[in-house]
Amino acid sequence: MQIGVIANEVIACFKRWFHKRSFIIVSEHKVKHISISGGFQFSLVMALVACLVWASYSTGNFYAARSVLKERTQALRSVTSAKVQNNFNSVFHVGPASTRHITGDDPEIASLSAPLVTPSALANNKIFARIATLEHKVIELTNTNDAIVQRIRDKTAQRIDELESIIKQTGLSTNDLKKKHADKAPPADNRKGAQGGPYIPDTSLEMWPQANEMFESLDKLAMLRQIMRNLPLDKPIPNAEQQSQFGHRIDPFNGHLAFHAGLDLTGADGTNTKIQSPANGKVIAAGHNGAYGISIDIDHGYGIVTRYGHLSSLNVEEGQTVKKGDFIGTMGSTGRSTGPHLHYEVRYHDRPMNPLNFITAGRYVPEE
Repeated sequence: MQIGVIANEVIACFKRWFHKRSFIIVSEHKVKHISISGGFQFSLVMALVACLVWASYSTGNFYAARSVLKERTQALRSVTSAKVQNNFNSVFHVGPASTRHITGDDPEIASLSAPLVTPSALANNKIFARIATLEHKVIELTNTNDAIVQRIRDKTAQRIDELESIIKQTGLSTNDLKKKHADKAPPADNRKGAQGGPYIPDTSLEMWPQANEMFESLDKLAMLRQIMRNLPLDKPIPNAEQQSQFGHRIDPFNGHLAFHAGLDLTGADGTNTKIQSPANGKVIAAGHNGAYGISIDIDHGYGIVTRYGHLSSLNVEEGQTVKKGDFIGTMGSTGRSTGPHLHYEVRYHDRPMNPLNFITAGRYVPEE
């Protein structure tokens, strides 16, 4: 009976608090009626109560965890402090009997609280400082070496470009000359002496990779200089005057069009004018040679041969090695000639080339 009464009172209270409610929303030219049932109102209230309960529970847990964490932190500090004190006592042999009141003004304690520097630690510090200094010097030396190598490479590349440009002016192919240099050594006077010995790899260059490129450039430059020393880039007669050019001309004997395979040069001393070798080489012919009269052929290597015709006398013989500037003969008018002069030819694989191109290119050869 009492349960029924209580249930009726609860239902009546529920209806009293959560009865059907209507909301009227008035807008321009419109009126809306919104009804909210008691059950929906009850659901909203229960959801709000659940949120408040959850917020209260979370807040309580947060403060409880914070308190526990604070207590553990204090305990950890106490344990740490005790360990530090024990270590301090073991180092300085401070026992319970010798414990006394410590103040910041006590000079003995002040000295003990200063940083400890043992001899071994001091030695280690010196070693580390020395290592740091040496590492710094190594970095400085490496940077200096790199800068030096780069300057050498730049200068070498510039000189290589200059020499290749000079060779190009002569009408010869630089690549062909390089290939001939690699395939076959130049004349005997320019060959290196006998060499040999066991092969021992040089591993030092592995620590200096730029050096490989530098040495390759230097080797290329040395090869080009070797080629240049064997190119006839000088005049066979200093201060010579040109009398007839290379190429087509009117033949001086029959007046017909003909091909002139060289240059006709004269000197101020006439038949006493000395002829010089314009480059290093080897005499492969010296004597009478038909229309050339007394002539000389010099092999400069790489397929290049120079010829000197109409000479009056010889100063070399076949098989003789000559160097640039050597006196090889005297100007004359032997053979098919109208007067004292030098007929000068440059041949590449027996094909005549314009000697003037070689002489002009020789003006731009840099001094070594």
